[in-house]
Amino acid sequence: MVFLHPVFTLLFVFMAVSSYLELYVLKKKTPIFLLISAVLLIVFSGFRYFVGADYPIYKNLYSGFSLYTEYSDVWKKATFQPTSEQIEWIYVLLNKILFDMGMPFYMVTFIMVLMSVSLKFTTIYQNLALPVLGAMMYFMPLYFFEDSGQIRQGMGVAICVFSFKYIKERNLPMFILMMYIALGFHKTAVVFFPAYWIVRIPMNSTRILVVIVIAILLSPFEIFRIFGSIVESVGSQDVSDGYAGYVDDSQFGQSVTFGLSDIVKIFFIYVIVRYDKDACKEVYYYEYMRNLAVFGLFLYYIFRGNRIFAIRLPGAYMFFMSVFVVPSIIYAVKFKVQKILYSGFMLYLFLMYFNFSKNNGRAGNFTADRYKNYLWLN
Repeated sequence: MVFLHPVFTLLFVFMAVSSYLELYVLKKKTPIFLLISAVLLIVFSGFRYFVGADYPIYKNLYSGFSLYTEYSDVWKKATFQPTSEQIEWIYVLLNKILFDMGMPFYMVTFIMVLMSVSLKFTTIYQNLALPVLGAMMYFMPLYFFEDSGQIRQGMGVAICVFSFKYIKERNLPMFILMMYIALGFHKTAVVFFPAYWIVRIPMNSTRILVVIVIAILLSPFEIFRIFGSIVESVGSQDVSDGYAGYVDDSQFGQSVTFGLSDIVKIFFIYVIVRYDKDACKEVYYYEYMRNLAVFGLFLYYIFRGNRIFAIRLPGAYMFFMSVFVVPSIIYAVKFKVQKILYSGFMLYLFLMYFNFSKNNGRAGNFTADRYKNYLWLN
């Protein structure tokens, strides 16, 4: 049996106990639990040393950005002008500024995770009655893939999640500004742009099922191939090139095979459909969160013919499904059902802990014998 490093294991246990106290003992959200969790997550990821799948790549690129990129190139990228720079402009700018200041690479990872976790946890606290449970759904395992791995996309997702504030307020200019900033970290953020209007679509249990069934039926036809011309006509060259590059990629362009994640999604779908009315009655803006989650499922099944699209493009929407919708439903339902759902999802999180540890823990250097942190590195 493989375990993650004790810092992650103890934090997982702390969050599990805190979520129980928040729901059944204190019976109110307690910011100190969330604050402690956020600070520790920032420390564990921000000061990590050669931990995470993409760490070596980002570290090698750190000097590359700064030595071979001019600030004029960053400006061209920011204003959608032709440039040879391939990486998103805000991330490049952050690297160049820190490098020119003589900062070590861990300042890049620290600042990225500081911003990402802060934005995500702020939104979680503002919109959930059970924020620690929502944070646990993020921690296991999104945190390891996003903010300890694909940090640019993790930051893009964080800004998309934070933009929910402006979606609720129906503040279109600020939402567009958030999308522009998110695109500066990762091009997949463009997929979240329709969210502003998707949240207002009237939905119910029947319509949710219809949408998902339609997506499943359309999946074999690979209709995502027709999106290329649409992206090319309405998006930047950077976005369209990125899209085209993955359509038939030999490594990432293969279809998604049925596995554990699909079984989990079926369970999530059942819970969303079964308890939709309860959550709509008890949770403010639940309909908005639910619509985003359903659209994420729609995208996932539509893009099943291409693994990289199915995993990355629905990312911000799927964040709402696990982190926002599930805890909202658990809060909304009656006590007996609540106990069953809470126990079921806690079991899911514990199983996910061991599944992640076994399949990704050692490969990503998150286990006790491999995880290293600059704060206590010999």
